[in-house]
Amino acid sequence: MGSKLSVTLSHSGKQHSYHVAQGLKELGMLDKFYTSSYITQPYLQEYFLKKGNTFFTRRFQPGLAAPFVKARWDFELKEIIYRKLYGKTEKTQNAVYYRDVNFDKYIANLLPRQASNAYWGFQGSAHQSLIAAKQAGKLAIVELATAHVKASVEILGEEAKLNADFADSLDNLVFPDFYQKRLEEEPHIADICIAASAFTKQTMLADGIAEDKIITLPLGFDMDYVPYQPTVKSDFEKKPLRLLYAGTLTQRKGIKYLLNVMQQLKNENITLTCIGGIQGSGDGLKPYKGLFTHIPAVSQFEMFKLYQEYDALVLPTVFEGFGLVIVEAMAAGLPVITTPHSIGPELISNSENGYIVPIRNEKALLEAIISLRYKSQEEYQAMRLNARKTVEAYTWQAYQTRLSAVCQQIQTKLR
Repeated sequence: MGSKLSVTLSHSGKQHSYHVAQGLKELGMLDKFYTSSYITQPYLQEYFLKKGNTFFTRRFQPGLAAPFVKARWDFELKEIIYRKLYGKTEKTQNAVYYRDVNFDKYIANLLPRQASNAYWGFQGSAHQSLIAAKQAGKLAIVELATAHVKASVEILGEEAKLNADFADSLDNLVFPDFYQKRLEEEPHIADICIAASAFTKQTMLADGIAEDKIITLPLGFDMDYVPYQPTVKSDFEKKPLRLLYAGTLTQRKGIKYLLNVMQQLKNENITLTCIGGIQGSGDGLKPYKGLFTHIPAVSQFEMFKLYQEYDALVLPTVFEGFGLVIVEAMAAGLPVITTPHSIGPELISNSENGYIVPIRNEKALLEAIISLRYKSQEEYQAMRLNARKTVEAYTWQAYQTRLSAVCQQIQTKLR
């Protein structure tokens, strides 16, 4: 039996890293978690939970505190200010890039003095740290929560040419040269790459990353917070089919393909509501006015409640790493129509709990929506139950079990 895995974990932002840190701590494998904005003191965590503060309660995981966590708010302060002043703009995004780079340098300098035998970082903020970890004799691990950057640039570059009217809605397409270089190199530097989905793994394989160094570890979600009504509305066949698109209105998520399909469904008893902020100018949406109802972005917990007002989620995404909204909607009992460029294929069986349609395929998307529209009440009820049951395997509790197995796998590779 080799040495027990001991991990220095770092993330310059949040994503799901708090859950990774908590999971490693519960497994007795967390040496230290370094991040930017985090409430490290237990008494402050308790205070903000009691107050219900929506800003600070998103900046800690209950039960995960000092001495296991070290926070450096200064790395993220500029980004927080810019986000308040300028919103989601190029200026704000550049602050994110430099936050990642500077945080990475900070971690790289710390690693040689850490007692851990492994380092686990996240794409974009791990380049120098991965190198430093290997030089210090540690196992170097990088996690990709979205798919590989080369796939992003290729697929979304095609999308910009195919749908020029929505090109300004595409993010993850153009990066500063220095930042794209680090994104490209990180998986090659690392000893182990963690992929959030089969699609993420596929994009790494396409860039020549050896399959034996890729481990797939799907994310989890807070199922207990998602309301679920097991019984379907009465007269399902007669009432409008209420479709939901949830997330930023961007062509990266295939919004134009969905709106084109809605034009063909004008005479059907189907409605569409889009909940989320508008990426870019929004000019591409103007010809589709009247085909959908738009609701600006809401909080995550408000979204959990709103799922109950709809019958299905439609997310014809062109490029996604995981797609958390997919599992959340299924937890609410919504069948989901999505593409293989997400966690969808690992969850969805056609006509049982949703539909998988090829990217950019409006005909297949139309057929899936029509198929759902003409389900009987009993068939639709079964799809709701199946959707809910499927994602029981994707809670954070289930994630902990998968993380344990992954850590055992990683442990066999210790130097």
